[in-house]
Amino acid sequence: METFLSSYENKLKSWIYDVNYYEKNLKSLSSWWARIALLGKINSLDVAATILDDMDSARSRFHQLQDSLIENLIQQHGRKALLHHQTRSQMAIDVLIRNLFERTADIGFLSDDQVVGAFLNQTEHSKEDCLAIRQHLQNYVDKYTVYNDALLITPTGEIVFQLSQQSTRSIKEPVIDKAIRQSSGYVEYFGKSALIEDGNDHLFYAHKVTYQGKVVGVVVLSFRFRNEMHAIFDTLISENDSTIYVLTDDTGKVIFQKSQAGGGYVQHLNTKDDISLVHYNGQEMLLINTLGNAYQGYSGPKGWRACALMPLSLFKSRSDSSDINFEKLPPLKNLSGIFSSDLLDIRDRSTLINNDLELIVLNGVITAARNDSAEFMPVLEAIKNIGRDIDSVFADSIESLFSTILSSQLDETRLHAEMAVDVMDRNLYERANDCRWWASDPRIGEALLEKPVNHSLINEILQDIHGLYTVYHDLYVFDGEKKYVSTSLNNQAYCGEKVAESTAVSATFSLRDLQAYSVSNFVPCSLYNGQSTYVYNGAIRHPERQNEVIGGVGTVFDATQEFRAILKDVLPAASKERESASFAVFTNDEGEVISCSDDRLAVGTLFFPDIDLQLLKEQGSLSEVYEYKSQYYLLGAALSKGYREFKNDDGYVNPVIAWVMQPC
Repeated sequence: METFLSSYENKLKSWIYDVNYYEKNLKSLSSWWARIALLGKINSLDVAATILDDMDSARSRFHQLQDSLIENLIQQHGRKALLHHQTRSQMAIDVLIRNLFERTADIGFLSDDQVVGAFLNQTEHSKEDCLAIRQHLQNYVDKYTVYNDALLITPTGEIVFQLSQQSTRSIKEPVIDKAIRQSSGYVEYFGKSALIEDGNDHLFYAHKVTYQGKVVGVVVLSFRFRNEMHAIFDTLISENDSTIYVLTDDTGKVIFQKSQAGGGYVQHLNTKDDISLVHYNGQEMLLINTLGNAYQGYSGPKGWRACALMPLSLFKSRSDSSDINFEKLPPLKNLSGIFSSDLLDIRDRSTLINNDLELIVLNGVITAARNDSAEFMPVLEAIKNIGRDIDSVFADSIESLFSTILSSQLDETRLHAEMAVDVMDRNLYERANDCRWWASDPRIGEALLEKPVNHSLINEILQDIHGLYTVYHDLYVFDGEKKYVSTSLNNQAYCGEKVAESTAVSATFSLRDLQAYSVSNFVPCSLYNGQSTYVYNGAIRHPERQNEVIGGVGTVFDATQEFRAILKDVLPAASKERESASFAVFTNDEGEVISCSDDRLAVGTLFFPDIDLQLLKEQGSLSEVYEYKSQYYLLGAALSKGYREFKNDDGYVNPVIAWVMQPC
């Protein structure tokens, strides 16, 4: 970033309104000073030459300071814009990678689905068979609403089932051949495909299906790619942002574009450099692009980048600093972590030069009086006023920049809090889906009804699931008497014991809707070594009587690790370098700590800064400068708002607040 700013300093200077505005004012005052000084030299020969020399020296010092000011203005405005878009691009690609990581686990589990395997193993399918598989996979897509299609394909390339249409057909599709040939694991493919013949690019996840020891075909899920990308960028950009945000593949081809201002579609970008200048649609634009951070070893589709295209013309608007009231802020020296120390030094030096000038002028007045040089008095007064005006320009420009930077940093801190709770909701959305779908596995229900219960089969299924879904500490099945039957960690000590009521076990037996689930409060769990977590439960239904719940699948979320990872990931990049000072927290709406990015706040303790809670409820998020334990922080707070139907249309209420605390 610093290299880019240095290389393009003159280019940025020509665009940034504040730089040109203040430089123009300073040059005008300096020019006027020079004229008055020259007039004084011509008409005041009796005044000591040292007075004029001292004035020239003060003017020269102002000039040098002016150069430092302009350079700092360029650097700070440029850095602010780059960090603004870099932060949003990084968040966008990282959230997408987390989402797609879940898809890699989904397709692996679905490939082991016995209903899917049995259907593909059949050479002929009756109407009843087709209706049953349609209901089965529709039930899956109804739970995992991030998919828009599901397909079953034979090893020879015949599509024997597609959720989005009734007809069968044969295709030649490389992704299917690759999935068949691959010894294990999924295949991820983005592009046009005969799988969905609409001419558009789609993101597919495919996995071969093995049934009774032989490969019987391939299962494919189509991810709602554009729907998800719109949802991600909508949380990151404002309505009046004319920056273009795009996603590119490893060749630089634009595969998604989000622009609030409309306009044409960007086709291709050179993403060799993280920051560069490009020409697009007759405009010079800043191009900022970021690779994603791997999540649990998964880096997303190869070479995908999130990019921001910011028109340089946006620099032509004067910075809006009207929303910052400096009277309500601590002294700027207490906010030195936000502002450049060079700017504070420039302000101090400007005041010092002006104070020196006032003394020079006073000395000149005395000298002029001694020499009876009344004609020099107006010159002295004029130069004194110019010095004050110059100092005022320095003060205004620096205060305006401080206000701009502070406003921007407060907005960034608020955004980080919003992102923390959004990622949390997205994560827990998956947990609500998982428990419901796993509970619908007919093998588990049948094994639970066997006399005696087929513990080994249930344990094998749970272990297979746990191997794919690493965000859980443990998975378990309980029977109609609310007793543990088996756990994925094969914890024999619990088998036959009653499941604690705090896990919402009883509520599971009241679930009538196939889309319903039960979830505990954030409470200690014996299967989680007494630590607090959420337990999600799906109802296991009788194979012949769907309204009869015969048990359930309980999932013990690894809250300690997962929530801390989320909080650490969303801390601003600059703050991570001072990790001991910056921190982020999840609390419930009463301030009880759910998780903290470090060890300073234990789960269950109170953390509830004195903010305007009504404003938080109305806006959903806020930020301010806040004093906590005798230190000033940029505080960002955001209230959970759910993800898709989770916490919105499923009846689940669990208000969580994310707090991000960045030291000043």
